[in-house]
Amino acid sequence: MIDLNLLQQIECELGIDYTDVEGPGDFSLPFAFELDLNASNLTPGPGENQRFCYNITGEAPIGSGSEFRDLSHFVFSICPGITEDQLRNVTVFIDGVEQDVEIGDNVEIFNPPATDPPTGCPGLKFDFGLNKIGGEMTVCYELNEVFPIGPVPVCIFGASETRSGLSICGPICNGEPVDQTCPAEAFIRADVCAPVDITPFVNPGETTTFCCGSPDIDIVTPETPVTCIGTSSIRIIINQEICVRVPVEIGVTPDVQDALISNAILVENCDDCIEVNGSGGNSVIG
Repeated sequence: MIDLNLLQQIECELGIDYTDVEGPGDFSLPFAFELDLNASNLTPGPGENQRFCYNITGEAPIGSGSEFRDLSHFVFSICPGITEDQLRNVTVFIDGVEQDVEIGDNVEIFNPPATDPPTGCPGLKFDFGLNKIGGEMTVCYELNEVFPIGPVPVCIFGASETRSGLSICGPICNGEPVDQTCPAEAFIRADVCAPVDITPFVNPGETTTFCCGSPDIDIVTPETPVTCIGTSSIRIIINQEICVRVPVEIGVTPDVQDALISNAILVENCDDCIEVNGSGGNSVIG
């Protein structure tokens, strides 16, 4: 079901056409993109994913020559905070035939500063080709978070030709990938006690032996036995006053508990409150 209220809020194009868009080369990439509102689910309900479906068609005239080029792949420059882990149920149909989709291979996300090498654009890349004359492709993907709707740049590539500069409706960041939130912060003053064990150590240096006088040398015979009198070692005590610098980091790890609601009452509207879920026409209001 198409959300008419949403269509009045969003400020982006539902369809774009690169046929007459000139580029650095001498050829044309005659492909049009359209957001399929009937197949998409831009404002999902509880337990549903946000869904985007696009129809791509080759617009070159029948019998056209090499001045028109086939499509090799294209990139939606979606919100850079979206990762491949958030993708769900990605499908691609070309001329009515479902294609094998491999996330990370023929469908992948280039998060900035990474970009798709041929186009130089970041975002969600679909590495599927399409015939310039009447080719039809439908791509759909779902996100496990709800994002605002706004203009998403589309970059296309074919036969060494790149085109960019047109944008179509898609998921944008607009500050937050949002269930609506109200920002808040808290400052807590407290004493933090952290026991630190300090263990002394002594590393002996290299010893030096001094000879005091000439040695006494005796010949040991049965008639005149000589024995050494003393202990096997001696112990000395060294006392040294020290000062130890002990660098430590002290902080806290926040553990956010479940939110609780109190003093809840029914009101007619929120006219005296400030809307914080986006600005202008790019917000999605669930």
